[in-house]
Amino acid sequence: MKKYQNLDALLKGEPKAAALFAEIPQYARDQIMTRSQHVNTLDGLEGYVNNLLRGDD
Repeated sequence: MKKYQNLDALLKGEPKAAALFAEIPQYARDQIMTRSQHVNTLDGLEGYVNNLLRGDD
């Protein structure tokens, strides 16, 4: 799995990451963006999303 410099680079370089990020609620995007330097892989992004959306069902 490729590691990117930050969230912005990840979203530009990984279409799956960009699609996932676009699908989540705005509050989750805002939370993830506050930690953008630490979100640099697709797996990392998926982990943040799963943690943030846990209980939203």
